[in-house]
Amino acid sequence: MLLIENKIEINAPKERVWQVTVDVEAWPKWSSAMKHIQREDAGEFKLGSSALIKQEGMPQTRWTVTDLSTGNHFTWKGKALGTDMTATHILTPANDCTVTSVLRIELEGLLITLLGPIINLLVAKSLKAENQGLKQFCESLKPLS
Repeated sequence: MLLIENKIEINAPKERVWQVTVDVEAWPKWSSAMKHIQREDAGEFKLGSSALIKQEGMPQTRWTVTDLSTGNHFTWKGKALGTDMTATHILTPANDCTVTSVLRIELEGLLITLLGPIINLLVAKSLKAENQGLKQFCESLKPLS
C-alpha cells in the first residue's frame, strides 16, 4: 500500500472551503488536472454519492463516497488500472478565517508494487497542485454574507 498526503492552510472560512470541496463537478474550474467530472446522483453530496472523474493521465474513474462528516471530511473510493484508490478530503479549522485542508490517498494493487516510487512522485505532485488550486480559488471568492 502507498499512502500520500498533502496539507495546506487556506485563508477562508471552513464553510466556504467545504462548499467548494463538495461541489465536485466544479473542480475543473480550479484544478487543472481535473478534465471532466459528472455526478451520477443529484442533490446533496452524501454517503453513497458518486461521480465519474476524468483526470489528466488517468482513465475515467467512478468514485463513490464511503464516509462523510458534513463540513469536516469525506472519503471516497475508486478503482483504475487494477489499483484500489481511497481518497480523503479533511478540513480542520485553525481559527474563524483559516482552515487546514488535508488531501490523502491510499493506493493498493500490483501497479503500486511495481511502480511505487514513480507513482508516489506523480500523485504527490497532483495532490499538491489540487490543494494549491483549492486554496487560490477559495481565497479569491468574496466574503460570505
